[in-house]
Amino acid sequence: MSTPPSPWTDVYGRYPNRSRGKPRFMSCLVYLNEEWDGDTWGAPTRFYDPPTKESYDVLPRPGRCVIMDQDIMHTVVPPNSAAGNRPRYSFVWKLILHPKTDHQDMTNLSSSSSRVNTSNNRSRSSWPEPILFGSAAQ
Repeated sequence: MSTPPSPWTDVYGRYPNRSRGKPRFMSCLVYLNEEWDGDTWGAPTRFYDPPTKESYDVLPRPGRCVIMDQDIMHTVVPPNSAAGNRPRYSFVWKLILHPKTDHQDMTNLSSSSSRVNTSNNRSRSSWPEPILFGSAAQ
């Protein structure tokens, strides 16, 4: 993905997502239904990898959050007939992660160190490992 012409590109230029030292575009997808039986009603978010033609489905479990690169190919599969007239709700928040240094590698932003929750001083583990499929897993 390259950024389209805009005031953003006037400042940062046009570049592929995950470029070293450039802001990285991410999306945070949150499933909002209080109840959703994905195994019965369907409606997963389907991620697709064009080079390998592989796909990966994420079921819309209540409160589930998916963080992904903004440019990954994906679609919402419609609910099946067992869902009846139940709507499936989700919220997408677009994020821009700015590098801390001029030449920071924007492909691997994970940290293996634990984080401290300052509100109650309890340690919590780092984020779970990403699920890689298709050409990303190679």
